[in-house]
Amino acid sequence: MPLQIEESRRDGTCILTLSDPSGLQLLDGEALRSLLLALRRLDRDASVRVLVLTSRDGRAFSAGSDLGELAHMDAGRAYDMSVLGQSVTASLADLKVPVIAVLRGLAYGGGLELAIAADFRIASPETRFSYPATRLGILPGYGGTQRLPQLVGPSRAKELMLLGRVIEAGEALNWGLVNAVDDDPLGLALVWARQLEERDAFALRQTKDCIANSEHLDFHSEQEAFSTCFAQPGVHDRLKNWQATRSGRDG
Repeated sequence: MPLQIEESRRDGTCILTLSDPSGLQLLDGEALRSLLLALRRLDRDASVRVLVLTSRDGRAFSAGSDLGELAHMDAGRAYDMSVLGQSVTASLADLKVPVIAVLRGLAYGGGLELAIAADFRIASPETRFSYPATRLGILPGYGGTQRLPQLVGPSRAKELMLLGRVIEAGEALNWGLVNAVDDDPLGLALVWARQLEERDAFALRQTKDCIANSEHLDFHSEQEAFSTCFAQPGVHDRLKNWQATRSGRDG
């Protein structure tokens, strides 16, 4: 069963909940397309004042891409996948209303790229963060190489992306990767959402736009670099082996 995106409302707050049977909330092409359509629809909905993005299973906010799918991509398909993933994260970042990501369990790879496109990130104490892409012979292709340095600085970004370190919630808070760590991250997110609903919607949008305009991002170079990795020898074997290892752990 593919990733499900469940929608619920609390006054002006829309809650999108990611869910799949594995509990990993894997972001394959179908999931990304569904999420993109949902975000574009919500951006046209004037009744939405705040978006909360979360997961149903505390095992993972999202463990990232479906490596089984990536393992069969050539450079051309990988380029298209990067464009699709960046379209999702850009739609999230450019949403007219504030976006709060609620993180529990794993926030890895593409899942972390999704989270850092939000305006706020609230994590549970057991949340773990990682970009394992370089171990697989690829790189984060959904906007991560551009957005992460804006959040934590180039040196910390390299620590996560080049070394592939796994960091816990406390360290992520110290780095500025998350805004808060709480035993009930969804509860805190809803408190923040109520506060945001009380603010002037136009002023919030203008403030978001001004902050976004202060950043200089180059997503095209990331698309090119991501797709080029898929033309290198051995990358598909690494992806398949990692997928097999992950499946063994999940079984």
